[in-house]
Amino acid sequence: MFTLTGSPYVDPDTMAREEIIYLPTGTKLDSSELYDLLAQKRVVFIGEGHDNIYDHQVELAVIKNLFQRSPGQLAVGFEMLSHLNQEKVDLWLADKLSDDDFIRLFAKDWGVANFVYYRDIFNYLKSHKIPIRALNVSRQEKMTFMRELMVADKEKDAKTGDSSTDIADPYQEEALQAMFKGHAQGHGNIGVFIEVHKLWEDTMARNIKSYLDSPSGSDKKLIVIAGGFHIAHGYGLPRRVFQLAKVDYCTLLTHTPEELVENEQQTMDVDFPELPLYLCDYLWCVPYRNLKDRQARLGIGMQPADHGIEIVMVEEGSAAAKYGLQIGDLVISCNGKKLKEPIDLSILLLQEVKGDTIKLQIERDGGIKDIEVLL
Repeated sequence: MFTLTGSPYVDPDTMAREEIIYLPTGTKLDSSELYDLLAQKRVVFIGEGHDNIYDHQVELAVIKNLFQRSPGQLAVGFEMLSHLNQEKVDLWLADKLSDDDFIRLFAKDWGVANFVYYRDIFNYLKSHKIPIRALNVSRQEKMTFMRELMVADKEKDAKTGDSSTDIADPYQEEALQAMFKGHAQGHGNIGVFIEVHKLWEDTMARNIKSYLDSPSGSDKKLIVIAGGFHIAHGYGLPRRVFQLAKVDYCTLLTHTPEELVENEQQTMDVDFPELPLYLCDYLWCVPYRNLKDRQARLGIGMQPADHGIEIVMVEEGSAAAKYGLQIGDLVISCNGKKLKEPIDLSILLLQEVKGDTIKLQIERDGGIKDIEVLL
């Protein structure tokens, strides 16, 4: 009988920092043994906590090691990038698109503040010309799909009084039911929630298969980086990829026991069901730390203006409030760089950390004012 942890041999909460376990046998591995095993697979799925810096360190370590073993034979796919942007991603890798424009691509679907978690990985991939595959749907595709589902669901309700949905894997449906209760607090439409989840995984799986079958991907090993829920227990993305492509794969997840949590962790009140499935193939114990206590924040709401960005909100107690920024101010430049749209300032703030000072030029009541702000 499997335990709630997904392993009959090991309780992940008893693991030590940097300990690695092969869950199907409960065998401890060192990192070099893990890399030996990962190198034998065509596809390596790595499930992450999106805001854990230690998870991203694991990902980068795996990428570096597998690339060093097989230069020119590695590619990395990302849940965080829209497949509609693949051509522009390729241009960035070829130094034909600016770094700022690449961040704009990332931010459109994943949020500009989250880029810092992936920056070192992307920089390594670019410097070594390792192909990046953009796997996911775009935010716009997702919203259109949701609207269509809502209309169809209402029509179905009117005809049959039934708004139920189904998913190919009963274990995944059980987990998604639990996730919905924690993710949406039981509000909204669970049918739409499940169908959007299926859309994400189906789109990513089809893009993975398409790349592996393509001339440029036929000789590549592929590392796939996605949220842990898409990888855990194998019923989501790994299962869908195997159904489509029949490739040899393995799954790697990280785990953080409570005593290794270093700062406030974002959690959801989810009561996951006990499932008769292994959690993953390989489990790597790491601490947890997000960057919220290090990231630079100005604390303003912004909208585009004719020659700068207009402040429409000043957060109480923020750096902006402390240094006298006001609603209605036009921010013309930051550290000497002209600002055309709000994301320009957000990208510049990615280069700063808490405690840094920035120089803003603002227009207020027809006059120009220079302000230094300690973030």
